[in-house]
Amino acid sequence: MISSGLTSSGSRNYYVDTMFDATPEGTVGLLPVVEAAGRLGVSETRVRQLLGSGELRARQVQGLWLIPVEEIERREDLSPQSGRRLTALRAWGLIYIAADLPAPWLDRSARYRLRRLLEQRGLRALRSRLIARGIPTPMRAHPSLLVELRQDADLMLSGATAATQLGLGLLAHDIVEGYVAADRAEDFVARYHLRASREPNVVLRAVAPFTQDWPPSHEAPLPAIALDLLEDPDPRAREVGDALIARIGR
Repeated sequence: MISSGLTSSGSRNYYVDTMFDATPEGTVGLLPVVEAAGRLGVSETRVRQLLGSGELRARQVQGLWLIPVEEIERREDLSPQSGRRLTALRAWGLIYIAADLPAPWLDRSARYRLRRLLEQRGLRALRSRLIARGIPTPMRAHPSLLVELRQDADLMLSGATAATQLGLGLLAHDIVEGYVAADRAEDFVARYHLRASREPNVVLRAVAPFTQDWPPSHEAPLPAIALDLLEDPDPRAREVGDALIARIGR
């Protein structure tokens, strides 16, 4: 069984049993769990949950796992400011509306409300409410499988991978990012022998299919690509995400 975090039942949560609480001398820009929790205003247990689900990423330094400050800042940007998080179907509805694409799984009233929300707040300000579009799970595949994985018909490419495919200003051939239908996620993981990894070259987001035919396109709509780039730990990817948001004009 694959959870929303894509962790198979036989795999370990590779963050849970690791000590985060001591910072090696000379470390700059990296925080242990206790300091990260203080910055985010949550418990240490919650920080470890975020690490385990891939919503926060850590680095290993002198045998210890520490959290980069930029990861904390990224998470602070995603903290809900106002309003409840949208369900997956409504999150994808808003993304499709932002892309000027039809969202036939929504009724007319829902489309109207989401269009108004987008007009009033804008896509960037709504980031924290769109988390349910799919939580990223860092995984690793054998590098020889990346080309095949990138071309898999079950995967809707996003993030740096889609930006590379579409010529949006990134060259990221050493990683595959995309969305997979939640009911196919376990088979997908098994097909490519994917495993949770501290050094991922695959980032999967499981999502409840919102259209009858999955995936609806080989690359995700531009607003989804932009949102995923804004969550990327690489500063260059975030720059491209910023530029793409401006280009979309939402």
